Amino acid sequence: MDRRAAIAEISGMLPDGQLDQLLDYARYLRSRSEGTAWQAFGQLHLAKAYGDDEPEYSDADLREDSSS
Repeated sequence: MDRRAAIAEISGMLPDGQLDQLLDYARYLRSRSEGTAWQAFGQLHLAKAYGDDEPEYSDADLREDSSS
């Protein structure tokens, strides 16, 4: 029996409350993997936007905001 069939068989035996928990957990796993994909996407494009020729800034480069 493959994993999907095993999950379907087990989920068919669960009471509604536990089935809701299983569904919540499945949604959590899906969102976690989507979040990881977005994070990798962001890191890739950040690395492309900023290269080795970026200036180095220090605390001396900071100035106090006079607008407040």
